[in-house]
Amino acid sequence: MQKVTWDHTFENVRKGLLDEIKATQKRIHSVHSTTFNSSMQNKIDLAKQILRLMERYPKMTVKDLLYLIECRIEGEKIVLSSYRWSVEMDQIHYDNRDNLERIQFIIWDAGKVE
Repeated sequence: MQKVTWDHTFENVRKGLLDEIKATQKRIHSVHSTTFNSSMQNKIDLAKQILRLMERYPKMTVKDLLYLIECRIEGEKIVLSSYRWSVEMDQIHYDNRDNLERIQFIIWDAGKVE
């Protein structure tokens, strides 16, 4: 089992997340709709949460991190299937799911997980 103590693999994951945060911050602009800007801010917040999680548990493997993200995505899917009555609530959970899937791909790609 691969132990991560800020080795090269986890450093690539960290760099990938930081690059995504920077790119997403550039997309936020006042001319865009508030829904779009909220979605972009949501992605930034989720990426920062994952970075804090990586710092808090430095011995976590990339596969462990991906598993935790997958659990969160599945939780969002359950909420979406249960509460179809509120468009505003749906939008938050759709954003969470979509943004987490994008972050999951970044981590998977940077961590070279097979």
